Amino acid sequence: MAIFRELMTGPIEFPYSKNSALLGILLPIIFFAITFNNLRVAWLIGSMLAVAVICLADTIFTAFFVFILIKRLIPALRNQVALELNEEGIIDYQRNIVIEWADVKDISQEFGRSFSKMVVDLKHETDYGSQIAISLRWVAGKDKEICETTMAYFEEMTGQ
Repeated sequence: MAIFRELMTGPIEFPYSKNSALLGILLPIIFFAITFNNLRVAWLIGSMLAVAVICLADTIFTAFFVFILIKRLIPALRNQVALELNEEGIIDYQRNIVIEWADVKDISQEFGRSFSKMVVDLKHETDYGSQIAISLRWVAGKDKEICETTMAYFEEMTGQ
C-alpha cells in the first residue's frame, strides 16, 4: 500500500466511454430508420393504426436518442468525468451520487452480459437503500481495473 500512497497525488478520474456512447446512440438510429421506412409503407396502404403505432415507436426512439446524446455522448466527447475517487469518497457523475468512504462497508463487482457494475454496500440505510450499484457501461476503461482501483482506494482511505 505504500506504493499506492506514493502514486496517489489526487483524485482518480474515469471519463465517459466514447465507444459505449457511440454504440448507444447507434441503436435508436437503426431502429428509427427501420420503423420510418415501415411508416412510409403503412401510410401508402392507408393503415392508420400501423401509422399510429410506428409514430409512437419513433417518438420513443427519438427520445432515447436525445437522452443518450445529451447524457452520454456529449460528455464523452468533452472528456468529462463519469466516476471520481477522491479522499472524501466516490462521486458517480452519471447519477449525481456522492458516497463518502465513511459510509462504505464493502465494494464488489457484479458481472452482466455486456458490462458489469460496481456494488457499494453501505453501513447504513440511505435514500438509495443499503446498496448502490454503479453501472460501468458508460465509464471508459476495463471494468475489472476500475473496481480493483476503487477497492484499493477504499482500503487506503479507511485502513481496512
